[in-house]
Amino acid sequence: MNRATLGPLIKAVETLKVFATSTPSPRELLANRHQRFDRLHAILPSTATPGEPLRLTVQAWDQCERLHRDFEATVTLATTDPEASNHRTVSFDGSDGGVVRAEGVRFESPGIHYLTLTEDRTGERFVSNPVHVATDHDRRVYWGDIHLHSIRSDGAGDAESGYRFGRDVMALDVAAYTDHDTMGFFIPPAWQRRRMHREYFDALCALADAFDDPGTFVTLPAYEWTKQPNMGGHLNVYFEDSADATLIDSLAAASSTYEDLWERLREWERTHDSRVVTVPHHPAEAMYPFDFASVDYDDDLAPLVEVYSQWGSSERPGREGNPFPLAMGQGEIDEAGHYVQDAHRLGYRVGLIGSADFHGPHPGHSIIHARPHLPAIREWRDAGLGWGNIWRVWDERSYPGGLTAFLAPDLTRRSIMSALRSRSVYATTQPDRILVDFRVNGVDVADQDDAVRVDTAEATRAISVAVAGTAPIETVEIVKNNAVWRTLDGTDDPDADLDAYTVSSEWVDDDPITGMDWDAERGTDGDVYVARVTQASADPYPGVAWVGPIWVEAAVADRGA
Repeated sequence: MNRATLGPLIKAVETLKVFATSTPSPRELLANRHQRFDRLHAILPSTATPGEPLRLTVQAWDQCERLHRDFEATVTLATTDPEASNHRTVSFDGSDGGVVRAEGVRFESPGIHYLTLTEDRTGERFVSNPVHVATDHDRRVYWGDIHLHSIRSDGAGDAESGYRFGRDVMALDVAAYTDHDTMGFFIPPAWQRRRMHREYFDALCALADAFDDPGTFVTLPAYEWTKQPNMGGHLNVYFEDSADATLIDSLAAASSTYEDLWERLREWERTHDSRVVTVPHHPAEAMYPFDFASVDYDDDLAPLVEVYSQWGSSERPGREGNPFPLAMGQGEIDEAGHYVQDAHRLGYRVGLIGSADFHGPHPGHSIIHARPHLPAIREWRDAGLGWGNIWRVWDERSYPGGLTAFLAPDLTRRSIMSALRSRSVYATTQPDRILVDFRVNGVDVADQDDAVRVDTAEATRAISVAVAGTAPIETVEIVKNNAVWRTLDGTDDPDADLDAYTVSSEWVDDDPITGMDWDAERGTDGDVYVARVTQASADPYPGVAWVGPIWVEAAVADRGA
């Protein structure tokens, strides 16, 4: 048998190993059948003008990060803005499913503000995401989870339920379901291929259109272009217009390579007015490796890489300090070329997004990293048998999912697709809506066209960063040419006061621009800067943000001289 034939078998063996080695404790499963209140999670829009009415969404989570549907309590609200107007309290009455909303929160003073929530029974305090209040915004920060799977491939639950959860429970601005065009092991590849071409892709596009609501909630028609296990990595393909969306077959001889896919999409762009974006993900996972060094990479059609998801982070190897090394499947690959830092060293202009890759109806809040627990009977009934429910029982060594911050002037498909194509985005872990303003010579990821230009390689560069977190900030690292260049230290105390949630600093880089070399032919003419933010946490998984890269090049490059 060749590797293509063995791929599904290899995947099956790996899965059975996980079942065998991660058998959950029956006692723990029984204990987690009963919900115990753990925390409140409060969401506000990240960007506002003074006096603008905002919707507050508050969720009660249990010990397994499920909605605590029977939770009853009164929560007292306060704000860091003394001029703000808001409800004094919100109440959970046990019939609201663990989610309450309050309209009309208004901040009046420019700056970064928070809402604090005190649970009256215990006095425990919780903090909302930060809100940037300014009199004018050229663009706003919108939050999305655009890598999800439904029962139409190997997920649990329908995309319709997922869109409702993302919009109504997690207060997301953007969502996309990216079901596989073909599969291995769990669903026979040819079977999934036929189903997607006959009806599933059209149904997913129709659902995306049904939920797309400009100004409120944006959905993107999409799918995952899927290589078989141990045969290569995967790409998500996103379209602006469902009427133009085209399913390009990953098994067909004419479109079975990345270069073939991009060439087909180039042809597609020549005959359509709407746009398309492709995004590789978990490139360093050994079962689905994507080798940037062996591909004729198209960083125009593939301007982004999913740097983080529930699989972990492919920014850099675990041995280099990555706190989220890929552990699911066959783990991370021990070869150069598969990490995001490798793509930057090769000279590819790729920005960074985060998503869940959750196989269930929970956009914005993947939960298979939580304590092992049995999904409720209604969840099996409504969502069916899929990985999103199965891996809640076994430990697949996953992490919380990720989010993408979109920097866009408004909430429409056109603006969101423009943000993707122009790399006006950054990545965070879920559910951490961390605000990061990272600039080189006053230029941020949304401002840079191609690169920040300076007159000569010896010209100094001003580096600045301002962070508002969802927890105290532990460190901000400025990574230059794949190595930590400067570190801003905060606190490792997760219970620190709100003053520790915001940090800022400025530096001057007066070293000559050197760029990076991959080999004799490939590398960068300029320097590559990324900001990496890590929050203090009592949990195993700290909140992290990855912002960048920002490329800096001299007006006259001397590479190869």
